Amino acid sequence: TRILAKAMALAMRLERIQKLAFLTISQTGIGYPNSPLSETLPGLPDGAPGAGDRFPWVRLKLSANGPTEDFFQKLDDTRFALILIGQAAPPGGVPGLGDRLRTVVIPSDPINDRELARVGVPPTAFYLLRPDGHVGLAGVRLEPAAVTRYITERLNLR
Repeated sequence: TRILAKAMALAMRLERIQKLAFLTISQTGIGYPNSPLSETLPGLPDGAPGAGDRFPWVRLKLSANGPTEDFFQKLDDTRFALILIGQAAPPGGVPGLGDRLRTVVIPSDPINDRELARVGVPPTAFYLLRPDGHVGLAGVRLEPAAVTRYITERLNLR
């Protein structure tokens, strides 16, 4: 018990070990890229968050003249969230999830642009987040048919 405690104390001085410990304890390092619930559509740049990743923590302006807010504080862990960046919401919404889906359009703003670039989110993208904060479906241009197909085929929700 003494040797292990001293070894861990020394190891925790290393930045790499600190980061690994944080990702493990906070569970933000968990990813599901090969899960049947994860689908990244073609065109999303390398390095961008993809399906199976936990959506990154960001502080964004969710309305044009609003304050900068913790994005995760605005999500509901009982519903899916469709995040739209650089594009408007489709006129009729996305069929398939009804009130189990919240659509969030991130307005164009220098603060938002910098924050999204910091975490690798491209200026035009969409993300369908599962209630656990992980990306289920990701792509560049929103195709409502692709979201509906994902919902019916991957989630088996009709």
